[in-house]
Amino acid sequence: MKKQSLSFMIFLMTCFVIISLGIAGCTSQAPAASKTSTIEPSEIILQPSEIPVNFTLLEKGERNVSDMSEWSLDHGWKKGYYAVFLNNDPNAIPGTVIEQYISVYTAENITLIVPDTVSGWKNWTVEENDANLSFEELSLPAIGDSSAAMKVTNTSDMSQMYSVSFTKKDVYQQFMTNGTATDYETVKQLAGIAAAKIK
Repeated sequence: MKKQSLSFMIFLMTCFVIISLGIAGCTSQAPAASKTSTIEPSEIILQPSEIPVNFTLLEKGERNVSDMSEWSLDHGWKKGYYAVFLNNDPNAIPGTVIEQYISVYTAENITLIVPDTVSGWKNWTVEENDANLSFEELSLPAIGDSSAAMKVTNTSDMSQMYSVSFTKKDVYQQFMTNGTATDYETVKQLAGIAAAKIK
């Protein structure tokens, strides 16, 4: 991948993290969830034995109030955690990562988060007014209580960004990768593993 393309994808991933925190979204209330989780966000983070051997942990840590958008805080964000895994395969696109973001919300608002993530990504590509950006919702096997998958493509160099997001009980998770369709398949599998941890 050209250096310019890699820089663009890093910028794109940063924008999508901000969007997914809830900058753009609806404000209506949803029915309360019937259950809350009993596991800490740090315990949901994927472990080395759960990720492909060509990926290594780059960084991880708690998500703090200062990291979150006003929308997230207004809609009951409580706590969170994140991890970034780097693809070390020499045949992979340089700089390919898989990012895992975890947030716990109040039960009455958890059903808002996945739809807001989808609309946020879609709205962002429109607001950028860049003819090279295309947005697509992808088919996805059911994960957790609610789930969605998306892809944004930069047609100028065919670089792509994939996202899988889901909720289970009062936990919201998003996985993102700037890799290939193969990495997207990996992300779907990892999302299923992470969802199974939520009790």
